[in-house]
Amino acid sequence: MSEPIRAAGEHALPPEFAAFASRMPRMPRKPLAVFGRLGCATLAHVVIAMLVAATATVRAPAVRAQSATQVAVVAASHDFALPASDLSQALLQVGGTAGIRVVFDPQSVQGLHTIGIQGRFTVEEALQRLLQGTGLAHRYTDGGTVVLEQAAGAGRAGQAAGQASESLPVDGVVATASLNEVVVTATPDDDILTKDQTFQEARSTSVLSRDDIERFRGTSVGDIFKGSTGVLVGENRNSGGLDINIRGMQGQGRVPILVDGARQETTVYRGYSGVSSRSYIDPDLIGGIQIDKGPVMSADGTGATGGLVSMRTINADDIAKPGKSFGLRLRGQAIGNTTGSPMAADTPAGLPAGLYSGSSNATYRTDCATPSLCSGQYALPTEWGNPEGLNRPSTFDFKNWAGSIAAARRWEKIDLVAAYAQRRQGNYYAGEHGPGAWVDTASQRKLPFYTEVYPTVEGASVFQTGERIPGTNFESKSGLLKGKLFLPADQELELSYLRYSSVYSEIMPSQILRALGTSYVTQPRNSDVVAQTYTSRYRWNPYDRPLVDLRVNLWHTRTKSTNNSPSDTEVGLYNNDLEQYRRTGFDLSNTSTVRHPGNWGESQLRYGLAVQREDVGTTQLTYDVRDAGRDGDRQEYSVFAAWQYKPVQSITFDAGLRHTRFKSFDAKGITVYDSESSYCTDADGDGACDTLASRNKKSGTAPIVSLSWEPGNRGLQFYGRYAEAYRMPSLFESTSGYSFTTQPDINLSPEHARNKEFGINYLKDGVLRSNDKLRLKFAYFRNDISDYLTRTTANLWEEGGSTNSISTELVMRNIQSASFHGLELSGSYDLGAVFTEFGATKYNKIEVCHAGSYRVNPCNDYGIAGSYINNMVPPNWHGNLTLGTRLLQRKLTLGVRGIFMGKRNAEPEYNNDTSRSFLRVVPWHSYKVFDFFASYKVNDSLSVDFNLDNFTDRYYIDALSLGLIPAPGRTARLSATLTF
Repeated sequence: MSEPIRAAGEHALPPEFAAFASRMPRMPRKPLAVFGRLGCATLAHVVIAMLVAATATVRAPAVRAQSATQVAVVAASHDFALPASDLSQALLQVGGTAGIRVVFDPQSVQGLHTIGIQGRFTVEEALQRLLQGTGLAHRYTDGGTVVLEQAAGAGRAGQAAGQASESLPVDGVVATASLNEVVVTATPDDDILTKDQTFQEARSTSVLSRDDIERFRGTSVGDIFKGSTGVLVGENRNSGGLDINIRGMQGQGRVPILVDGARQETTVYRGYSGVSSRSYIDPDLIGGIQIDKGPVMSADGTGATGGLVSMRTINADDIAKPGKSFGLRLRGQAIGNTTGSPMAADTPAGLPAGLYSGSSNATYRTDCATPSLCSGQYALPTEWGNPEGLNRPSTFDFKNWAGSIAAARRWEKIDLVAAYAQRRQGNYYAGEHGPGAWVDTASQRKLPFYTEVYPTVEGASVFQTGERIPGTNFESKSGLLKGKLFLPADQELELSYLRYSSVYSEIMPSQILRALGTSYVTQPRNSDVVAQTYTSRYRWNPYDRPLVDLRVNLWHTRTKSTNNSPSDTEVGLYNNDLEQYRRTGFDLSNTSTVRHPGNWGESQLRYGLAVQREDVGTTQLTYDVRDAGRDGDRQEYSVFAAWQYKPVQSITFDAGLRHTRFKSFDAKGITVYDSESSYCTDADGDGACDTLASRNKKSGTAPIVSLSWEPGNRGLQFYGRYAEAYRMPSLFESTSGYSFTTQPDINLSPEHARNKEFGINYLKDGVLRSNDKLRLKFAYFRNDISDYLTRTTANLWEEGGSTNSISTELVMRNIQSASFHGLELSGSYDLGAVFTEFGATKYNKIEVCHAGSYRVNPCNDYGIAGSYINNMVPPNWHGNLTLGTRLLQRKLTLGVRGIFMGKRNAEPEYNNDTSRSFLRVVPWHSYKVFDFFASYKVNDSLSVDFNLDNFTDRYYIDALSLGLIPAPGRTARLSATLTF
């Protein structure tokens, strides 16, 4: 054995290798998923390393044993779409698609070409077709590596490529000990797992690929998450923002949404239905999404008690074709079931909202002795509602559109991406079949000269089936600039700028829930938002230093939003403001891999820190009230360390600790209005209580421990996980505003989440057929959160409470607990010509506990008076099922997806705790929605997609909706994607 590989700069580059390197495409710098994330070198770097080692004696470490799942991948079937190209490029793509190591001598493939392959093949079949007529053959090593070598009797000179038995892993590439070979390993994107990897993790996680996002674009941005098991989207039909609910946890940073590692979440006041947390991005600019359920031990997971949604914007690999230095992607989409332009402000819609909410005492008459008794205000209408809103266009009347353009340019050391996306949507129409609104006139009283009629509006909302829905129009414009620099010594620097601007209208829920008399819901005035995201992401991962995988990220987001009153005629009824929200973050982490001597296995150490600062300021646009807009700032710091140990290949133990601390400042302070209060001081002698300083500072330390076991070579894994996390009070929760006021005797503590999960993963190819693929994950989870932060009414003994009547003062506080326990199943089965994906979540316990004034029962499963959690409670069950087929040599894909949703937990008829304060529970009926999708790949450059969402035209209210807004009815979408 010899010495380790030296630095590449110590030796000259021979001409033959230089020529080869100049023609080879640069490999994406992606991690090997063996014992963590290792390496970060381009193919050119490996070629240089090989040359260095050619003039120096080297020693390569022993081959690492592969897991059962890795061996299974070698024999699996995969969908290949390889155009005619150099053989070297085709081999790279085979490795990338199949997730295998392909070893070959660079000189042996120099100048060779292949006609490519299209279809579903095993790795064996794909390599036979590619190597036909090249004079090369392939064989498999015991570890599953594919080795290319000269075929017997072939006249081409060269040594067999498979003589080396040891290799040095490098990120995406491995230099072998013979130094005449390159090993190409398919790996996922650096930040997003592959779909198969989600069935190998000792935790619950899922992935949305670029294809998933394009296939299920939907009408609202949140529709891309509809098929994600255990995931719901709150208030999906308003604003274009995202508010993700994972297993009952939602809002205020419980489920951070990261865009290239940056957070941009803001909180928007939603009247008597609470608040909504929002993050903004156009789906055309998303390259992939990873959803982690439960706490995570990473630098960007601080405070994530419910989970983490990580989005990656598109990069050069998403646009430029393999082996090409330039790429251009054009996408256009025509959308049906909408008006050509937004409704005019103040246009009435639906049936009389006062008759729906029960706030109207409207009385009409029939059977009158004389006509005059039934005239004027007593005349029973012959027609209810607004007929002009029922003029729904035909299914294929495409009145709105969306489009994007993205360009990428690759140089040897730089990747650049520029993209622009725009969408325009008018008001959509509800479905025709379901619990739409109707007027019930059965309640009557017979009097001597006439009969009194007391009409009420029944149904899921005030809107009729097939009606045009106000507050659902929006227009957005998005731009992305992104550059990636491949620096010397295995370093990368990525800089990006993302801008999202939107003009939209949204229904304030109180227009429906608190409507008076026989008033109608009207089209709101437009609101607007501009969100800007700046990110700088650095990574240093030298292939010859396993102790170093350093990541340093710096990001900044700015969000400016204007939330207007419901309509022009109601200015002053609601407080309008311009809110400016700024957030800056920095995180640093490193991963060190250590292989222990002898048979003591391998360890991976992960450690780092994260810092975040945010501030908010508000400018009043209409009238000023004492508790309107927010003004304050917040800082948060965390450090973490984790150790992963694999004593043997089949067992993995992982444990870590995170310490978090924060401080906040409310610039408005605490105002005490009761001069008899013990907190009242009047130092300036003006006769009013002085404003008190409002500051908070807290900290906490939480562990995460997991253990997994893979028995034998079966693709089976058992795991258990215990994870804790502290979520410090958010900036919204720490400042006074229109939703609640801070009180001097209520000091906020952090939420403390305790998550237990036990699960089984199964990943197997060739179960019933030689080319099928089965993926299964089953998990039992228990999410228990103590000191859950939410808004409630003040207790009688607290500041702001009342001894004479039920208190209407709303305060932020820690309640005792919230619990969400359940079972989850997800998986897929792919037979090539047909495929299916499925998932279901069933809760066996939903419980919210709070001991306070006027509460008969401290715990229930539906909510608390005045609490935001009331409209974050998920249904007791929900699921999804996708069935599809691939035809015409896999150029055509057809399928149907079903979404199945249970109804919301009902409030009790008596002792309903939520009825004694603002914020009523927004109910929804159970529903089933089916979407049809079709995609045809015309050629390598053009694909056409057709979708018919909700093709049964159901009328339904989305789960976790705040404003009783029906979802879109049957909606046709036709799109085309052109790539150069």
